Amino acid sequence: MIKVAEYTISRRKAAGYAIIIGFIIGLLNAIFLPVDFTLKPELLGWLAAAVVCIIILHESMHGAAAKLFGYKPLFGFKPPLIYVTFREKIPNGIFIAVALTPLFILNLMFGIFFALGILKVFSLFCLIINTLGAIGDIWITLKLVRHERGTLVQDTKTGIEVWKIK
Repeated sequence: MIKVAEYTISRRKAAGYAIIIGFIIGLLNAIFLPVDFTLKPELLGWLAAAVVCIIILHESMHGAAAKLFGYKPLFGFKPPLIYVTFREKIPNGIFIAVALTPLFILNLMFGIFFALGILKVFSLFCLIINTLGAIGDIWITLKLVRHERGTLVQDTKTGIEVWKIK
């Protein structure tokens, strides 16, 4: 096997992307959605609950998707990161599917909750936080779609390595 690429993203860069996207989402909310975000103590409670809920659900979704494809996820915690990684190399198409599963499934679920008026503020917070939490997943996907089918991906906890079978 030959390593053909290695990608890492700094926490600083990821945080910068999250701030920019968070600002855009907040602006779109202010323009298009009838949700009052006037700062109140209960709003902070909903925000904290949404953060905890999304961290658990987001990483669990990565793990569940990996298990569905037959891979064993390893959960880790390195402040401020909570992550799922793998010991084995995974085909890039499967890695992309595992990476994007939480973004699509959770955003669909909380989008439906929001549209139905179920815990509207909490659902909106979950949508926003999950989208921001998926920035690394989106970044990895954008890197991997450049590589041909049949390449393998090794998660390095701080990035990925792409391998080609000789």
